[in-house]
Amino acid sequence: MQVFISNKEIHEIAEALVRTFSDGSPPQMVDIDEISARLCIPVMYEAFAEDEQDMVGYLSDGIKPLKVWKNKRKTDIIFPKNTIVLDQFLLCSEEETRRRFVLAHEISHKIINSADPTRNSACYDRIYDSERNYSFAELQDRLSFEEAQANALAAAILMPKFMVGAALAKFHGGKSIPVYGDAVFLPKTKTVLLKISGMLGVSHTALLIQLRKYGLLEAHDMTEYIEKNLIVGGCR
Repeated sequence: MQVFISNKEIHEIAEALVRTFSDGSPPQMVDIDEISARLCIPVMYEAFAEDEQDMVGYLSDGIKPLKVWKNKRKTDIIFPKNTIVLDQFLLCSEEETRRRFVLAHEISHKIINSADPTRNSACYDRIYDSERNYSFAELQDRLSFEEAQANALAAAILMPKFMVGAALAKFHGGKSIPVYGDAVFLPKTKTVLLKISGMLGVSHTALLIQLRKYGLLEAHDMTEYIEKNLIVGGCR
């Protein structure tokens, strides 16, 4: 029987993990590489050669091989159990934010597997392309409950509530972020969001999802946005 891990557990585990490995003072940005090292999870970088070109991360079960490029040939390698393997393109400087999230995602799979002994299979992380037409089986794989949980834990590790609160205090006076409609922000607010995501080392999209989860987005009507941003000088 699969063990259910609640959202509350996910956030408590993430916050405790960050606080435990921050050595006293709260960090401005989570050192996800240090967390993997402190959890004794080996991390390797290889050139992936899987048929699915959107695969970027892998947690080995010690049984299933991973296809990688070796000497210009596709080679099946069985990595030791609980080894994280990331595609080496993530080492490019412009991919640092994505690398951090993919690493956090695979660490999250390991943490969840430790809490639920029924989960022992290899875990893959794939980039979801909203423009691609996926088959039903592909969508099931990419949008599975296990993947959603790993994403939720990864986000909570990189953006625990106490750190998001500290970032809001630094850049926005500790106030919630005003949002108009579902996803529209004033230009000055976008600057604040850019500063917060940069400090935390996360993407704009990931930050917005987490702010919404923490109830830190303040809803406003779109008419207010139009009045504040589009009607210049009180023109009617």
